[in-house]
Amino acid sequence: MAFLVVAFVAFGATYALSLLAWHVLRHILLVKNTGTTSLHLLQQGRAEHDKIPGTAVICGGGIAGLLTARVCHEHFERVLIIEAEPWLSTDDARRVDGWKLLRHTRARLMQWNSLHASQAYLFAGLEKLFPNIIEEAARSQIKVLPSFPRLSNSGAPLRRPQPAGGLPKTMYTTRHGLETFVRRLVLDREAYPNISIKAGTVTDVVPDPANKAKLSQVVFRNEAGTVETVDAALVADCSGPARAGLKWLARHGYGTPSTPGYPNPPSTLPLDDLKIALDQKLRYSSLTYTAPDAAFMARLEALLPDDVKNDGPIITFLEDYTEATRATGRACLVVWRVDANQISVFAGHPGEVRFQPTNVEQLRQYAHSLYEIEPIAEYFWKILDLLEEIEDTAMVSLLRVPATSYVRYSRATNMPSNFVALGDSVMTVNPLFGEGCTKALRCAMALHTELLRANKTSPRSLPHTFAKDFFEEEKVKTEWLWDETRLADYGAPMTDPIPGESLSEGAALRWYITTLQRMAPYDDHASLVLYDSLIGFGSPIDAMHPHLVAKVLWRGLVMGR
Repeated sequence: MAFLVVAFVAFGATYALSLLAWHVLRHILLVKNTGTTSLHLLQQGRAEHDKIPGTAVICGGGIAGLLTARVCHEHFERVLIIEAEPWLSTDDARRVDGWKLLRHTRARLMQWNSLHASQAYLFAGLEKLFPNIIEEAARSQIKVLPSFPRLSNSGAPLRRPQPAGGLPKTMYTTRHGLETFVRRLVLDREAYPNISIKAGTVTDVVPDPANKAKLSQVVFRNEAGTVETVDAALVADCSGPARAGLKWLARHGYGTPSTPGYPNPPSTLPLDDLKIALDQKLRYSSLTYTAPDAAFMARLEALLPDDVKNDGPIITFLEDYTEATRATGRACLVVWRVDANQISVFAGHPGEVRFQPTNVEQLRQYAHSLYEIEPIAEYFWKILDLLEEIEDTAMVSLLRVPATSYVRYSRATNMPSNFVALGDSVMTVNPLFGEGCTKALRCAMALHTELLRANKTSPRSLPHTFAKDFFEEEKVKTEWLWDETRLADYGAPMTDPIPGESLSEGAALRWYITTLQRMAPYDDHASLVLYDSLIGFGSPIDAMHPHLVAKVLWRGLVMGR
């Protein structure tokens, strides 16, 4: 009896200590990695007379470039975006009704006409950067609603959290709608008079003749084909997957030991070895329909249950991991209402076993092929029947997503002190996780954090360690996203892993997360953890809460399901 008492006390003490340690570590990670406590810093900046002299040159005008420009406006006297696609420098690229650009081309962005998921974390950051965002979203007919994607695990729906302050908000919009909207806000000359944009392709950078440890100019070819240069206080590579910055740096000998014969520190890598990549062989279809009038949208709403009416998401179906779905590629099927009167239907999966739907009939076939725990809601099939009436309005986007990759700039050596890289020019992750634009925001937050720190130590200039400090901060804010998505992707046998790695890596963690996902429709705690992860506010250890670990292990090991 005494032994049982001692054992019970010891177990209780161990559990209490583990719970305390979990809460302390989670708080640290929310501050350090997730950056929830840093969002308010986006509202801070320098007084005009304290700004760094010169021009911050942003090479690329996509989401990452636009957010970088907005942050740099708080710190530099001038900000210039150089964008290779000429039409993005015109008024058409920042029109209020950006959703009408559905059939426009965006040569350097494959997702332009695809379904786009905007996490609540992204919207929380945009609210800090653009105080008038709610009113401007309404002008652009972009839906700003409580963030709840209506995710189901093979038809078993995720429970809706009920926080005291309500669910955080997000935007339900297409990629072209979001980018056009953000560009319109950033290039508002009344709000941000020091930001300008110019059409041109950046071809090179120029080291400072007096100090090669920094860059002095950016070279670009303008729309007329003439080569120009612009003086640069900061050079930001936001060229996306092209990653042009690597070429510029290599051309001038950066990324190698600064002293011939002097060995690199053990943690550093040559410029050519910074990039790692894996290929999930992702394939997906986006079909965006435009309703002819309000009456059609009213007919659609009439098909839906009360809790789904007047929202963005209609259905988000993610297949459960089973041996069958491992073989065919775990599929995702989505129907969302997006900008104005548009409805997007998305079907995605890894590998070649499944087909890519291009019309309503093929969407039906695709849906019938899915593994179900609970049947897809009956209204889904009625919605397909309704969309078939406006089949002629469909914009079909079929993508074969290239390998995702990560340039580990934090491990580079002998880099120019005023060079930074953000967004897809550093890292691309599996787009099915919907974290791409959130990642770009986290990169911009890392830049803003380092510029605020620099203002305390070297006002009106950048310290010689600026690039190194920035890439370390960017790593802290984003590398965990790479690690989590990579290990999840290794669960699909068709994935080509990073050379030197195996698909067996992370198998135990994937088993754990799969069991957690199966619990989520029936367990509030598991559901909340998945929800926080989906919207971008979770920490890397939320799923490891001691009580949750016990429940997952009991369900997975003892109950066997």
